[in-house]
Amino acid sequence: MNVKSEVLERWFLVCLALWGVGCLFQEVLAAVGLAGCALVALVAARRGGVTVRGALRAWVPLVAFLAWALLVPTLSGHPPSGTGVARLLDFVGIPVAAVAIGHLSDARRVRLAWVLGGVFLASCAVAGLQHFGVWPAPEAWASLKWTRLSFERVYEVVPGTENRFMAGGLLFHRLKFSHIGGMVVAFALGVGLHLRGRRRTAALVVAAVGLVSVGLFPYARAASVALVAVMGLVVLLGLPRRVALPTCAAVLGLAVLALALNQPMRERFLNSTTEKGSGSRAALLETGLCAVRESPVTGVGPGRFQARLWATPDMPEQAREHGGKAHNQFVSMAAETGMPGALLFVVLLGWLAWRFPRNRPEGLGALGALAFFCLLSLLHDPLFHVQASQAFVLILGVGLSADTRRS
Repeated sequence: MNVKSEVLERWFLVCLALWGVGCLFQEVLAAVGLAGCALVALVAARRGGVTVRGALRAWVPLVAFLAWALLVPTLSGHPPSGTGVARLLDFVGIPVAAVAIGHLSDARRVRLAWVLGGVFLASCAVAGLQHFGVWPAPEAWASLKWTRLSFERVYEVVPGTENRFMAGGLLFHRLKFSHIGGMVVAFALGVGLHLRGRRRTAALVVAAVGLVSVGLFPYARAASVALVAVMGLVVLLGLPRRVALPTCAAVLGLAVLALALNQPMRERFLNSTTEKGSGSRAALLETGLCAVRESPVTGVGPGRFQARLWATPDMPEQAREHGGKAHNQFVSMAAETGMPGALLFVVLLGWLAWRFPRNRPEGLGALGALAFFCLLSLLHDPLFHVQASQAFVLILGVGLSADTRRS
């Protein structure tokens, strides 16, 4: 390896570490890491003789989705907001991450995995402390308000208890923790099933600790169910059937047992069938459909859809005041980019799933994370949160890095 390649690799490692740690802790770090990786990737592409035409041809589904989502709503008089542009440009992180990981040596990949795995396990430990109330009082964080971390969100009491709290780990946000944590667990499981020795043990430990933490500490129902289902899928794809089937049965049995023994969690699942317990999810979904009906082809513009703007007077108060999305990522995408934009988004996800090398650790892991995202997207908007969006594209890029290394 020449000196220039060594310098590029070191910069990729630093930027990837910032990107990954930021997704698990502080979004500013993730943004800096992603931007840094993009700049270094441009240098690497220039040195490698990659042309613009060649790059566009290699990523046609991604280019088509971004072109439609950015241009068509704008031309129809519904330009995207700054936030909408930022969330769409996050998807450029997929090829960036693929190039960055592809330039790392095996030793540096392992070093990066140890760093990010360690931070995730630390976040799980913090979530456990938060859940059981072994945590400083809210006023103890007053001097750290400048970090803009939502410290107050981890003091929400679990319904039916007095000393259990909905945890958020180092993210201090239970949905961010469960959504990103679920992607990490699915990825770690897929990777672990293809590795051997200490690396396999480390990956499976991350997956097991993450499963317990995501399943029990934040009380996130959709993420818990999606994660158990996806872990079963990954096991079926990664192990021989004679081993996979009893393993899936064991995981499902443990999940049911945990639900049966945890009364607050069980009641929370039972309440999900009520209007109050579901968080007015049906009404929020209807606001998204209203936006789709208003602009079915071009959409209302990326970042422009907010549930409260399309809520009708007869909807629950939560829907009329909700500043978020439709609680369905695909409906929200259709609302903002039109039905063709949502279709292009689905095509992009399907194309990525087809390209992941399932016989490689990173390929199976990324496929599991993608499946988790898709299931979760039926009841949530994972891309609404900056760190979840950036974590998602990072993992997808890692899944494609095997092709980058071979090329």
